[in-house]
Amino acid sequence: MGVAPQYRSEQNAGPGGIQAIYAAHIPVPHSGTYTVLTLSRTPSGLIGAPGEVAVAASSPIPDIGQRPPAIATDTPATSGGNVYLLTTRIPPESMHSVSFNQVLGKEPIALLFSTPQLCISRVCGPVTDIAVSLQNEFAGRITFIHEEVYVENQPSKGLRPQLKAFHLETEPWLFTINRQGIITTRLEGAFGVNEVRAALQSALS
Repeated sequence: MGVAPQYRSEQNAGPGGIQAIYAAHIPVPHSGTYTVLTLSRTPSGLIGAPGEVAVAASSPIPDIGQRPPAIATDTPATSGGNVYLLTTRIPPESMHSVSFNQVLGKEPIALLFSTPQLCISRVCGPVTDIAVSLQNEFAGRITFIHEEVYVENQPSKGLRPQLKAFHLETEPWLFTINRQGIITTRLEGAFGVNEVRAALQSALS
């Protein structure tokens, strides 16, 4: 994952925290469900982990080259100043100063949907930490915006309307958008620092 200690959240700083995320791009010939076997080389030998990847024929989720929905993301003004309604990360990150629709088409944006404390996939915390570390690196060039997943951070209340506008049903997701308001990269699930950095660079091109 490559995140320095000062950028690690409490959720991901302990012994059980995710230490690394490896990415692989695998071309598939058509839609369907694919079985994947990943191998990790350790001092004790290879460790394998099987999984499945479902590839849809089409998706309503905004894609590269398209314009995203001009959603209003949550800010201190919409949360009554309650930072704990804006983010479940500990400590809170500073990605809520402006609403997405206020800067869309005006400056490059990194829009992250994640819930570090309530994540079903367990990778929201690590990828949010990556965004926090790169926010410092890309300061002044890209506006970083984070949107939590659940209404009032309570899973029983369902998904926030911002995710529904993007047709998202999983987490986390990262969209990078250029100054013209066009999506340049979208990432889902577990993605590492190199992938995020490349996504940010694509929004600056």
